[in-house]
Amino acid sequence: MDKIILGILMLRRMTAYEIKNTIKSNFKSICSDSLGSIQIALKKLFEKKLVTCDEVVENGVNKKRYAITGLGQKELIEWLKEPIDISKTKNMDFGKLLFMGFVPRQNQSELIDKVILSLEQEYNELIKIKNSINIQKEKSEIQTYLSTDEQYKDRIKSLNNTNSISKSINEISKFTLATLDYGIDMTSFNIDWFKKFKGRIVNGKN
Repeated sequence: MDKIILGILMLRRMTAYEIKNTIKSNFKSICSDSLGSIQIALKKLFEKKLVTCDEVVENGVNKKRYAITGLGQKELIEWLKEPIDISKTKNMDFGKLLFMGFVPRQNQSELIDKVILSLEQEYNELIKIKNSINIQKEKSEIQTYLSTDEQYKDRIKSLNNTNSISKSINEISKFTLATLDYGIDMTSFNIDWFKKFKGRIVNGKN
């Protein structure tokens, strides 16, 4: 979660609640959107000087707003330069599939149906998120925010050695959408796989 929060804070300053909403809307399949977990992670990042915190007042309410530091950006970029290790994606629930032969055959089909239903719900949610994205609007909102925050404006301009806010935002958006497409494609693959596997169970094939 630490690196996800650092990535989110690369674009703008946020409160813990704003980070929670961002994760809930975009990264829920990657990490928890629990406010408690986010606050614990922010505390650790603050203690390591990877983020700063300042008090702001909104509608008469005091709020803590967080921003990534130069040290935090360096740590994030170094982590991003490490090769992606897909094998690290572990799901203990796959142990249920591994040992499903221990339950009666009639229950096996029912359990697979529940897996398929859950995957279809996840797929529909991902499609809903993709369809709700207005990339041009989001780019415009980021640029509007950056026009009010010189520190963040300079940070974004320095990315990719382009010295261009527009080009940097385009690069960020490209990989954000690619990650969403990856999730959609993987979920679609899993749905097809479990449907075929259910057919083998129903037909009594090994």
